[in-house]
Amino acid sequence: MFRQVTKVLSFLSPLPVVLVSLGLIGDTSAWRRWCVALALALVVVGVGVVAVWRRQAVVSHEPGRLLPVVAFPLFTVVNLSLGGLESPLIPLMLPASLATAILFTPARARRWAGYLLALVGVQAAVTLTGAVDDLVPVLFGGGPRAGHNNALLLTMLAVTVFLVMWTNFIGIHLRRTFRGMVRTALDARDEALSAHEERVRSLTTLSGEIAHELKNPLASVKGLAAMIAREVEGRPAERLAVLRREVDRMQEILEGFLNFSRPLLPLNEAHVPLDGLCRQVAELHEGMAGERGVALRVAEGPPVEAWCDARKVRQVLIDVVQNALDAAPRGTTVELQAWTAPEGGGRVEVRDRGPGLAAEVRERVFEPGITTKPHGSGLGLALSRALMRQHGGELSLRAREGGGCVAELSLPATPKLVETPRQEALP
Repeated sequence: MFRQVTKVLSFLSPLPVVLVSLGLIGDTSAWRRWCVALALALVVVGVGVVAVWRRQAVVSHEPGRLLPVVAFPLFTVVNLSLGGLESPLIPLMLPASLATAILFTPARARRWAGYLLALVGVQAAVTLTGAVDDLVPVLFGGGPRAGHNNALLLTMLAVTVFLVMWTNFIGIHLRRTFRGMVRTALDARDEALSAHEERVRSLTTLSGEIAHELKNPLASVKGLAAMIAREVEGRPAERLAVLRREVDRMQEILEGFLNFSRPLLPLNEAHVPLDGLCRQVAELHEGMAGERGVALRVAEGPPVEAWCDARKVRQVLIDVVQNALDAAPRGTTVELQAWTAPEGGGRVEVRDRGPGLAAEVRERVFEPGITTKPHGSGLGLALSRALMRQHGGELSLRAREGGGCVAELSLPATPKLVETPRQEALP
C-alpha cells in the first residue's frame, strides 16, 4: 500500500507545475512567475522526501505527513495563480476532504478539513478584496475577478465551505462503517476459530483416551505372540516376528500421539551442561549408528551451560539424532556440537549428510502429521519444537553447506517467563 501511494505521488508530481504554468500563457506578471518557482520547489521537496522513504523502506512515515508541509501549500500556490476562489481547481477540495476523512483517523481528518477551510479563506480574502489586480489569468479572462460580483463570490465561498465540511463528515462515517464491518467480520472469524479449537480439543482428548485404551490390548497381543513364537519354528516363527515388529510400531505411534495430545508438563529447570547431554545421547545411539554404518561424533569444545529441563532437552536431542541417523547414508558422519551463543545461552547443532530437505518442506515438518519418512507419525518434531519453545528457546532446520541438514537447538542462559503451552491439536 505504501509503495503504491508513493508511486502515485511520484507520477503526479509534475502536474502542479504544469497547472501553475497555465497562468503564464499570455501573462507577464512577476508574482505568477514566483508562484511557478515556488510550486517547483515544493514539488522537488515532496519528491525528494518520497524517494528517501522508498529507498529506506520507511513505511512508518505515512504519506499523509506531506499534506500540511507540502501538499496544502502547493495547492494554495497553484490555486492562487489560477484565479483564487474562481480557480477551476476549487472543486478538487471536495474529493480531497473525502479522501482524508476515509484514510485518516477522525481527529486527523478534522484537522485536514480545517486546513482546507483555511485555504478557502485565503483564496476568498484575496479574491474579494481585489488585492491582486491580475488574479485571474489571461487564459481565463483576466482581471481581479473576471466580472463576478461579491454576492456570487460569497455564495461560492459558502457552498464550498459547506461541501468541504459535508464531505469530511461523510468520509468519517464511511470510515467508521467500514471499520465496524471489518471488526464484525473479525469477531465472527475469531468466534468460529474458537469453536473449531474447542471441537478439535475435545476430539484430541477423546483420541488420546482411545489411544491409551489401545495400549493394553496391544501389549497383550505382543506378549501372546512372544509366547507362541517360543513354541513354533520355521515360517510361522518368521510371521510372528513380523507381527511383533508391527505391534512395536503401533505402540510407538500411540506413544507419540499420547505425548503430543497431553498438555506439556511444567519444567524442572536448572543449569545443565549441554556438552554433557550431547555425549550422553551419542553414547545411547552408538549401537544404532554402528548397525547403519554411520559414525557418530561429538565435537570437542569448552563447557556449555543453559537453563533448561535436562530430561526434556535430552528427549529432543534423541529425536533429532534419530532423524539424522535415519537420513545419513552409510559411511558418513553425524556430528553434534554445543557452544555458547554470543547473546548468552546455549546452542546445539546436529549435522548429517543426508539428502536434506527442500526449503518449502523445512517448516512444514514441524506441523503435526507431516513427515518425510515412509513409516513416520509426523509428531516427533512437532513435540520437540513445542518443548523447546516451552523453554523460551527454538528448534529449527536449515540446509547444510555441501549437502545434508542441520538441526539447531537454542536455549536461554537464564530463566524466561514462558507460559506453559499446550501442543497444537491435530487437524
